[in-house]
Amino acid sequence: MALRSLFFLCLLVIGAGCSSYSVVSGRAFGGGRFAEIQAGLAVLRGLDFKGEVPVEVQGKEEIRRYFASSLEQEYGDEKLRNMALAYAKLGLYPEALDLKKSLLDFYTVQVAAFYDARAKKLVLPEDLAAGILSGAEEPAGLRTMMGDMVLAHELTHALQDQHFSLEDRLRPSSEDDRTLAFHAVAEGDATVAGFAYLFRGADDKFLELINQTVQDSIRVARSTLTDTPEAVVEELLFQYYGGVSLVSRALRDQGWSGVNLLYSIPPLSTEQILHPEKFFELIDPPTRVGLKGLSGLFRPDWREIENNVLGELMVQVLFRRFVAEAEAQRIAEGWDGDRFVAFQREQETAFVWATVWDSLRDAQEFLRGYSEILGKKYAGSGPRAAYAYAEQRDRRVMVVEGLEKSYIRERIEKIWQEMELKEEKS
Repeated sequence: MALRSLFFLCLLVIGAGCSSYSVVSGRAFGGGRFAEIQAGLAVLRGLDFKGEVPVEVQGKEEIRRYFASSLEQEYGDEKLRNMALAYAKLGLYPEALDLKKSLLDFYTVQVAAFYDARAKKLVLPEDLAAGILSGAEEPAGLRTMMGDMVLAHELTHALQDQHFSLEDRLRPSSEDDRTLAFHAVAEGDATVAGFAYLFRGADDKFLELINQTVQDSIRVARSTLTDTPEAVVEELLFQYYGGVSLVSRALRDQGWSGVNLLYSIPPLSTEQILHPEKFFELIDPPTRVGLKGLSGLFRPDWREIENNVLGELMVQVLFRRFVAEAEAQRIAEGWDGDRFVAFQREQETAFVWATVWDSLRDAQEFLRGYSEILGKKYAGSGPRAAYAYAEQRDRRVMVVEGLEKSYIRERIEKIWQEMELKEEKS
């Protein structure tokens, strides 16, 4: 269900602050300080800028329109509505969610700056760029320092794009868990580089401090971003805390060349970021799940509205909505692969979710946990509870919701028999 975009955000909640630069709205700017940051980053990262990076300043409403236009180009209103319907049926989103509005509200308030990989430019909010803290208690030096961090973060994204072609690798797809993992590499790199530029290096002790700072910021964010659905918040925040952890490990082991290597041999799932040992040591690639024969279950009057991979992160978020956090984490840790396909017919939504787990025990734990979710989702629903099916076969568990159970049982065997499992490759 990932909402991958071709713009890269520097979030206020991660500790990015404001700048005291003098700018002109809607026009590119640079100057000696900007050039100094570029030069310092190039040395730090061992990567030269291959071209200019335009910087544009926009007001809050301009930025909202900018994001709205980007969402329209990448998804479109119908796709966003379909995603909201599909993941509300699963239980990740609240009912009747206006996903587009939630995203735009979040971006407008929380974004300190962003790099647009399609337009190849950096965009700063007008109030931040003009020095919104000019009358506050913070000293001007702090304002300049935080402004430098924002620019260093976003200029790192420009470096990534010029050397590793971000635009080609982050378009919306049916492999969103994999794309989210790659996005976390980019955001983790930019966050660590921003701190490292500001403090002139990143030894082991400092990397620990960066990770702790980001984790503290994430805890604050989770307690304050209550108006945005948890699944949306977690997907965005994961790119920072997960990415910083992975990039710190690569930097500690192999220096910045090791970070660069993450772009040619990237993690393939959020699982490999949540558990770095599954990427760096005991390599555990995800299993690709292929579903065939769905037309036997969903007649022609049903139309497909979503087809994607949730991954360990979103499985954990889903379970957290219904069970204790520790239990949700334990169940999700057994994830090995999945495929979620949702359909709509008039006002009805239904889905099939095929999952594969690391072991029989993990599959059993998932089935038990999901049965508990079903009990809570359909408590007091009367006959609607008969519209849910969950079955385990070996390491696989299949879930279908939105169709009558007896109807499902008559037609599910073909889907079981034709399910394809294949180890994911880079």
